[in-house]
Amino acid sequence: MAVEKYCLCKECFTRVIPAPLKEEKVFSIAIYEGPVKEAIHTLKYGKRKWIALSFARWMNNFINEHPEIEFDMIIPVPLHPVREFLRSFNQSWLMAHELGKIQKKPAVYDVVVKQKNNRSQTDLSPAERKENVRDAFKVKKASLVRNKIVLIVDDVYTTGATVEEVQKTLNRAGAKKSIVLTIART
Repeated sequence: MAVEKYCLCKECFTRVIPAPLKEEKVFSIAIYEGPVKEAIHTLKYGKRKWIALSFARWMNNFINEHPEIEFDMIIPVPLHPVREFLRSFNQSWLMAHELGKIQKKPAVYDVVVKQKNNRSQTDLSPAERKENVRDAFKVKKASLVRNKIVLIVDDVYTTGATVEEVQKTLNRAGAKKSIVLTIART
């Protein structure tokens, strides 16, 4: 089968379920199931980095369809350096970097860094996830985010614990506003 749209074949793309718009500052394109879930897993664990480029194009089209998504700069949800070394890449950065090129907006890799090598969120309850990421992030150079609207890019929105902690970190550093865009939400 030929890849038709955003790394999915025509048949798979028809099975994509659009995510409902639930919050003003959090946008997700699709529900995390079926072909979208499979594509994200293939990107992260199959190390098929080209999928991130397709996802960035999908994010770009989503942004173009939602004029309320305005921003000055793009950042990825950071991985701890140890986790990034073990995976060999940060999928959120790959998407953010490509999206920045398409949107002609700066995508900055290490404005926010993960300073705590916490355990994986996968098997944690919502309360445990929130506690697990508390104070996990820091802004390296506040002048880069001060009075800026920051678009935070990630692959999956589950409970929101991680991106909410990144948003709090940005707010403390003086960001004007932060918006989250993910490929999928559970």
